[in-house]
Order: sequence, then structure tokens, then C-alpha cells
Amino acid sequence: MRLTLIARFAVFALFALSSPAAAQRVELAGRVTASRTVLSQRRVGEPRYIAISDLFYQDRTGVIEVLDLETRSVIQVAVKRALLERRFGHANDGVVAVPQGEVVMYRDGIAGVALSEATGGKSHRTWYIEVNGSGKITRAAGLATVGEGEQLQVVGTDSVGGAAWFALTKVSARGRGVVLRRLDLGSLEVRDAQRVELTTRAERGGREHAVDVHAAADFSKFAIVEYAEDGVAMPPGKVIVVDPVTGATFGVPAPPTVYGVAFSADDRFAYLASAQRGTISRIDLAAGRIDKQVAAPRNVHHLIVSPTGTRLLAFATSNTYAVYDLPDLKARSDAAHPAGLAPAMVQLHGEGIASLDGAFFIVPDVEDRHRIPRDRTYVVARIID
Repeated sequence: MRLTLIARFAVFALFALSSPAAAQRVELAGRVTASRTVLSQRRVGEPRYIAISDLFYQDRTGVIEVLDLETRSVIQVAVKRALLERRFGHANDGVVAVPQGEVVMYRDGIAGVALSEATGGKSHRTWYIEVNGSGKITRAAGLATVGEGEQLQVVGTDSVGGAAWFALTKVSARGRGVVLRRLDLGSLEVRDAQRVELTTRAERGGREHAVDVHAAADFSKFAIVEYAEDGVAMPPGKVIVVDPVTGATFGVPAPPTVYGVAFSADDRFAYLASAQRGTISRIDLAAGRIDKQVAAPRNVHHLIVSPTGTRLLAFATSNTYAVYDLPDLKARSDAAHPAGLAPAMVQLHGEGIASLDGAFFIVPDVEDRHRIPRDRTYVVARIID
């Protein structure tokens, strides 16, 4: 199967340099075309699948699109708009607002979607539903009632552990906090695995309360990242590492503009990329502290642990990328992206996503700014150790 894919999509070899880190390379694996929707790329459980859309509506149909990396094909799952309106819509002055939705899971023809009630009010309900290939809603469960000053975000889906993870962030006069919520995909039981209190930060510029939650590939650890930025009058932020099994947490100072976060395959370290400073910081998870920092490309948005777990790739808004040997971040090498990928990476700006196993990276292709095409093209890159 591997040789067939290589022949079909004309994989191009890149560099074969002498240093250990440079032995790794990025190759162009192909392109796929999907509908033009609001971009929301997300890992959805099994490494072969990447959601490349939110729930969107075409006339009387709700649609989600999932990319199958093994076949380089786009899967569409459709459900009748009227069905969503009837079961999850919100009526206001005789008009029914259909729910919005984010893809959570895809497996064996079943799509799991987190629905959010469109009320326009101070609070709204959220659900998890599963839709099969025939457009039937086979299962549904409530996730949360999200109140004023709260936000529910999809963190990721653990296909091995059979669970989807969410983060409910809360900001009020009484304080700030994050709840890690676990949905058992077998029973649809919802439980709160961890509650983390955050230090209250005075709001001056509007992003003091911004929080992103990242999970290790095996979902054994989570990193809660508070936004911080140099040159802006805002309080210092923290990165809080959470072990939901033991309940242990610890915090380290947050580098400015941390967008890229990765955990090592052996659960010993976490890595934080500062886009503003152009650095990568290593967290020793046993010691609970940042123990090393190295230079990285500026405007770095993604840190990816290679499929074998031996290298760390830093993808920035650039036609080049950096590679480091793990675990020590030594032997940095810089290489050029292949010609078919480079234009998209030059315009990366935070878009794109790596597969859960670190084997692929998917990014929207460059478009003609003077002409808006009907469809959207994505470039698929393969990461090879």
C-alpha cells in the first residue's frame, strides 16, 4: 500500500544531509479538494483522519468533511437540516436557529459532533451526537450548559482509550478556572476529570483570559496555556501541566505567544514554541520546571514529534523548517520545504495541522486573491524519519 501511494502521488525526496537531525525530511504527498467552508482542521481520533470542516449547511443539509490520509480522499457525512432544527435548534420569534457544530470523532463511517445551541443569549446548551453514513442520528448526550463568561472547546479524541476530551473555561468575578471534561465514547457518560484554578489576571487588552488546552498524543497529559505577549501591558501567564490520572498539576512561566506545544513519546518532556521570541523551551515533567531553551524560527506555529519519537520539527510561517534531535534538542538543522509545499507554508500563519502520529501535515494551499474558487485545496505533506 505504501509503494502504491508513493507512485500515485509522486513523492519528492528532499535532503540527505550528514547530521542526525537532517536525516529526517518532509515530502509532498499530494493534494485534495474539499468544499469551501470555515476552516477548522482537527484531529478526530484515529491518526488517519483529519476533520477539515466544522458542521456547515448547504441548503437543507448539514455537512461535515473528513480527510482520509490513507486514501487521500474527502469523506462527507450529511444530516438533514430539519432534523437538527427539530432536536437541537432554538426558536426565537418564530425563527429556528440551527446549531453550530465541531467534529469530534470519525470512525467506521460514524461522525461524532459537538453541537452548540445558537441562542444569542447569555447561556446555551451543548450536546455530543453521532451521525452515521445514512444521515441518522444514532446517539446523543448532553455535554454542558455554557453560561456567560464560559467557553467549551474540543481538546481531542483518544481512540485507544475510547474518550473525547473537552475543556470548559470559566471567567467570573469569583475567579478563573478550567475543567477537563471526559466523554466516554462507549457509554456516553460525561465526567469531570480535573478542575484547575487559574490566577485572576487584570483585563487590559482583551486576551488576558485566553486559554488554549493541548493534549499529549496518548492523552496522558494536558497543557493549559495562558496567553502572554511581549510588549503588551498584561500580567505574566502560566503553562499548567495536568495529569488527569493522578490529579497532579504544576505550572511554569508561559513564554510569549506559545502556539506550538508537543509532548515527547516517552512522557518525560513537553516542548513549548514561542512565535514571538523564536525559542523552544523544554519542560522536564518529573522535575516540574523548564530546564532548557534553544533558538527556533520566528513565527513558529507548530511543533511536531516525528513518527519514531526521535525528532522534533518546528514549522513556521516560512519556506524552511527546523529539526532537532530528541530529547535534548541538539543537532538543529534547517531545510527547505519541497517546492509543492513551500508556497502554502510561507502563508501558514497558524493554519495547518499534524496527524496524531506525526506522520502527516495538512495545510490549505495558496489561493489567487483576485479569484475565489468554489472549492478549497489542501496540501498533504509526509514526515519521514
